[in-house]
Amino acid sequence: MTKLTVRQYGNIKLYIPGTFSEIYDQIGSMMLHAPQFTDPSGYFHYRNIDTEFFQLTESFGIVRKKLGEERYAALMDLAVRAKALFAADPDDTNGKTDEGYKLLYEIEDLIQEARRKRVESKQTDDEGRVTGD
Repeated sequence: MTKLTVRQYGNIKLYIPGTFSEIYDQIGSMMLHAPQFTDPSGYFHYRNIDTEFFQLTESFGIVRKKLGEERYAALMDLAVRAKALFAADPDDTNGKTDEGYKLLYEIEDLIQEARRKRVESKQTDDEGRVTGD
């Protein structure tokens, strides 16, 4: 678990996922809140497309060694492209949101692939267990 104080977003502490399973959960949350990525309750008033994609891309950096450079670069590219698509369709009216979802699914697939390879090779996580994280 990593928390980061981000000045550009004010005096808040954004949670940055630190394992593959947490990244997977982050993507699921993003799918629920796309394309605007806001919190309708107002409790998480700082949540927006920038903070959500910041959390996602920062999490890739945390697990970069586990991903490998090629997969890391692919994930970063997919995230940038997905963010641009969601930003181009904030009201979900022109089809770009659907394209953004497809890219989030591709990100999920790459994360699951990395997890699968870690399990197959019996690599342990930070707690010494073979979980894929």
